[in-house]
Amino acid sequence: MNALSIQGLVKRYRGREALTPAVNGVSLTVGLGETVGLIGESGCGKTTLARCALGLLPFQEGEVEVLDQPVSALARRPELRRQAQLLFQSPRAMLNPGLTVRAHLLESARLHRSNEAPADVVQEIAARVGLEHRLDALPANLSGGERRRAGLARLLVAQPRLLVADEPTAGLDAALKADLIDQITGGRRADRATLIISHDLQLVAYACARVVVMLAGRVIERCPTVRLGEGPHHPYTAELLAAAGLTRVRTTHTQAEAVGRRGPGCPYAGRCALTAPPCHTQAPPLTERAPGHWIACHHAPETDP
Repeated sequence: MNALSIQGLVKRYRGREALTPAVNGVSLTVGLGETVGLIGESGCGKTTLARCALGLLPFQEGEVEVLDQPVSALARRPELRRQAQLLFQSPRAMLNPGLTVRAHLLESARLHRSNEAPADVVQEIAARVGLEHRLDALPANLSGGERRRAGLARLLVAQPRLLVADEPTAGLDAALKADLIDQITGGRRADRATLIISHDLQLVAYACARVVVMLAGRVIERCPTVRLGEGPHHPYTAELLAAAGLTRVRTTHTQAEAVGRRGPGCPYAGRCALTAPPCHTQAPPLTERAPGHWIACHHAPETDP
């Protein structure tokens, strides 16, 4: 069963002269028991995709199913909404500045776990995220890492089956990152699914079984994490891998600006050293180069099986 299924999603925003696609025909799935990483640079459409996928933004084309139900069902079925949660990029967006951590968690416990003693739920979740000593603190008195833990704790109270985490560890040191990710993935249980949105490739490689790479609103590569750095990749992915220190292969590119969303071809055309005329005029389709490894590139060589 897929916890999340996105097929051909298109989300356009109105610019000065025309509608511009923030997400352009993206498809991806996250199965129960699976943790998938969605990576890409700032502005590539990751957050927009997440909000469309959980019914927080309308979209113009495509289909989205959450836990085998149309995404539109989230608005009319509270029990389904409880099972699909978004951890926002900014923890401040999830916390009322006038409520203590305890008050936040009590509110969530009464809403989502009314058949249990709220105080017991609060203690359980606070201990799980390491905030039992900060229950009476206001958000303004918490550190950045503590605010992220408090926001995550509110979601964990609901016991979601699908958790979408948007840049969950931004600004945290390495030790805190690993601990927080372990809390988010919930021990990688078979009845839960996680989509981690990040530009931190090392973090995604640690936490996820599969990686989806976005650039300028499009998916340009999908592959199992174990293949990262082992075979040829889209040139943009190769650049990310080199920057993250996950491969020794040095990438080559031009000093020109990438096409991005401005043309019909590959969004990386121009910056890529392999750029040829078709790259500017024809969008390369995602092609399976090895089992489970898909690349959208006119020139990427075949991967080893």
